[in-house]
This record gives sequence, C-alpha cells and structure tokens, in this order.
Amino acid sequence: MIAFEIWGKFATFRDPFTVSQNITLPIPPKSTVAGMMASILGSTDYLSDQAYKNFSYSVVTLGQIRKKSFSQNYINDYTKKSLTQLNHLKKGLFSGVAKGFRDSKAPQKPINRELLIDPKFLILVENFAYEKILADLMKERITRFPFYLGNSEFAGNFKWLDIQSVERIKKEKCEIDSFVSAKEIENIIFHPNSRYTPLSFASALDENRSPLSKVEIIYSDNPIEMREVEVLEVVIDERVFRCKMVS
Repeated sequence: MIAFEIWGKFATFRDPFTVSQNITLPIPPKSTVAGMMASILGSTDYLSDQAYKNFSYSVVTLGQIRKKSFSQNYINDYTKKSLTQLNHLKKGLFSGVAKGFRDSKAPQKPINRELLIDPKFLILVENFAYEKILADLMKERITRFPFYLGNSEFAGNFKWLDIQSVERIKKEKCEIDSFVSAKEIENIIFHPNSRYTPLSFASALDENRSPLSKVEIIYSDNPIEMREVEVLEVVIDERVFRCKMVS
C-alpha cells in the first residue's frame, strides 16, 4: 500500500459517465487517480494497461471542501464544424479557417462550471502493480508528465507519505475518515449536522475513455459513523486514518 497527498489552488473532477464538465465531483474518482499515477510514471498507454484498473483506492478529504461556479465560453461547443476546422489546421489548409472558428449556426453560449477551491486529499492505493517505481519517483518529487488536478489548466502538487502501520480491524462502532460503499448504507449512523452525498463514478475506462465499470459510495463532509464495520486502520505521521477501500 502507498499513501500520498495531492493539493492545488483549483481542481475539477468530471464524472466519466457524463460528457459535461459543468459539475465537479467533491473527490477525485478512481479513474482520475489512475491518470495521476500514469502522469508521474510517464505512461502514455495507461488506458490499455490492466495495472491502472486492478487496484483499490481510498480518499480522505483534508480540510474543507469549497466550490466556486463561473461561466466559460467554448469554441462552438464541440460542434462538427469546429472539428472540421481543427483538421484543416492540422493539414495546413488555412483557407478552411479563413472565416475563423465562429459558427453562426451554433453560436457560443456561456457554460457554467464548478471548481474546487484549495482542495487537499490523502490518497491510499493498494495492489498497484507499479507501486515500487511510483514510490521511488514520488519520494524524489519527480513527475514525467505534468501533474494536474482533473484539467490541464489546474496544476497540482503531490507529496509522498510514509505509512507506519496498516491493520484491518473489525469495530462495533467507529468513525470512517473516507467515503464508504453504498452497499453498507444500513450500517451508517446518520447525524443531523452532517451532509451525506451518494456518488457514482467510473472505476475503470477503456482505451476510448468510455466507462467499463463503476462504484457507488456515500461521501460526507464529516467522518461517517458506522456500526459493525470492517475498516482499514492506517497510521501516517502518528495520525490514525480509518478508511474503506473500493476497487
């Protein structure tokens, strides 16, 4: 198992089941974490590599989740005409873009987007085939490709964390610092001052970035109290994190 922190000024984590980037997930999904590890390792074909699918992960939010909405204009909102014009540019056919990228039949419209502000997360990864190589690069703070938080315009930082101990334990009652599986909803002790959000996102993508599988979890802005629970207890820098892993 490996542990590392990620953080930055901004982040946006699109749900791979959607084609829109309007709304961000509050945490990075597994497919995004796979992409982050691929960036550090310099893997160009990671979507066809089973190692980036066959691992388990967990996320602990460090600090408060804050969101900001804003409007952004895209070039013709990905219309067929804009794709044709981009192909003209690739081929050097500048006459095909002489009138610019504006399309009177599909005018630009402002699109509302969400961002996470000052996000910071603890990521736990288990059973990753390239764990040793990844650990060596992280310890030296080396990334072979740019490291970003969801979108290339949002540069990110990462830091390797040493794990002092890992233990799987059963508790009659305890607080979980990470998300929990939606299958365990009956074991959650709900509190009126906490917000609980059901999330569903892709756990693996094919070579065309289409979802192959998904996970369903319950996320909260506070630790989730549960009864009769099996939990992974991880000690990092003398702090104990109780987490649930998903594959």
